[in-house]
Amino acid sequence: MSTEPRSQDAARHTEQAVRESTRGAAIITLAKGWFLITGFAQPLVLTKVLSPEQYGLYGVVLNLISIVNNLVVAGSIQSMSKAVTEGGAPALRRGLVVHLAVGVALSGLLVLSAPFLGATVLGDPRLPSLLRIGAIIVFNYSLYAALVGSFNGQRAFVTQAGLDMLFATLRTGLIIGAAALGFGVAGSVGGFAFASSVILLLSLVLARGALRGGGESGAVPQAFVSFAGRYARSFAPILLYQLALNLVLQSDLLVMKALLSRRADLGGVDAVNALAGVYKAVQSFAFLPYQLLLAVTFVVFPVVSRATLDGDRETTATFVRGTVRFSMLALGAMLAVLTGLPRGVLLVATRREFADGAMALRLLSIGQGFFALSVIATTILVAAGRTALATGCMLAMLVAVATGNTLGIGLATTGIGAVTATALGTLCGCALGLTLIGWQMHKLYGAFLPPATALRVVGATAGAAALVAAVPLQGKVVTLGLAGVAVLLYGLFIALSRELTGAEMTRIARLVRRR
Repeated sequence: MSTEPRSQDAARHTEQAVRESTRGAAIITLAKGWFLITGFAQPLVLTKVLSPEQYGLYGVVLNLISIVNNLVVAGSIQSMSKAVTEGGAPALRRGLVVHLAVGVALSGLLVLSAPFLGATVLGDPRLPSLLRIGAIIVFNYSLYAALVGSFNGQRAFVTQAGLDMLFATLRTGLIIGAAALGFGVAGSVGGFAFASSVILLLSLVLARGALRGGGESGAVPQAFVSFAGRYARSFAPILLYQLALNLVLQSDLLVMKALLSRRADLGGVDAVNALAGVYKAVQSFAFLPYQLLLAVTFVVFPVVSRATLDGDRETTATFVRGTVRFSMLALGAMLAVLTGLPRGVLLVATRREFADGAMALRLLSIGQGFFALSVIATTILVAAGRTALATGCMLAMLVAVATGNTLGIGLATTGIGAVTATALGTLCGCALGLTLIGWQMHKLYGAFLPPATALRVVGATAGAAALVAAVPLQGKVVTLGLAGVAVLLYGLFIALSRELTGAEMTRIARLVRRR
């Protein structure tokens, strides 16, 4: 019997799988882009309709919830996708039971700890009730992340992307709408909770067919306890890393709120919340380097995983060097704007009261640039199977950031000085963390960020930022124009420094023309 038809069928099956994966990656990338756009729309509008005091209170709640939500999402989507791919409908049902237990535990813990966490640690009697509303979001996210992972495992990429885009739109609309209608912080947090409830119900409806499925399609019968153990082992090693990462990203605002709430010289809880509002507005822009480079990690992980599996140290080293180098080049363009025009950026996007955080934005954006490079590096470590090392590096960075925040706030003599000191503490902690991570990467692979590249990028960024900073700002239009000038100047300085080769510049020009 000829094997040619079977070979042809296998080839067609492989080609179809590649097409589905490529299409799925494009659709999910589009959804993630929309998620970022709608997420960034929130601070742009909320800082206009909420007072600094209200926005600070909202920011504290959002940061706390985000730490928990990001931990659940990062730990569950890939694990649930893998479980459903291997185990079918039984794995989906058992996985939802696991996530139901996780959701009940996390949301229950938040409800029970709300009085201590909100009123005692963070010193604000309004926080406990807001955190209880936030517990609804935590519960819904625990189940929603599992369902999104199941759609990914079923290769239902359109459904997965559609849900993410709908959720992003609904969440942003309800948060902003509640604030605009005068319902304040409770209304915005409640709008977030309502949006998460709607999207959870919709995703359950869309998954009802899979939930009713039997044990066919190669599913392997297994006891629930056995499944739960295997499922937990698949993502438990990454949870501590993700927790440390998200604490580095989000906790400086919480440290500032907790420490300033104990000072009697700042004018009470409303004044502290106003300072928290300024810092939250600063964070919204300073996070841009990290958020825009986050896509790099999706490319890094599979490439390094394959190179490590093949034992190809040279390929890994080359990839590490190239990835960090081009990430640094991209960071320079963003930082030229954020460090050169911090006050102008805040005045364009927020109310005038938030512009007092200009110096904090300049410092924090640099710190977040260091953090972005650190996340790319630790993602490489995780992809290479060195999760414990990545976790240790991120925990060391967290300790450095928290120490820097505490020392800086303790030495600050004014409220806005404390805002700036918090940003400086984060910058110093991230710089120390990046140094440690870079040392580990160089020790393992003999490669990290080329020193010549670092010097050229720093010089080009500083030069472009200094030139636009010397121009007196005269309004929003001038600021937007100067932002473009900063990027052009940065590109010019990089070209003059000969950091980019002729072939690289030709490829970049072709990409620009295609767009």
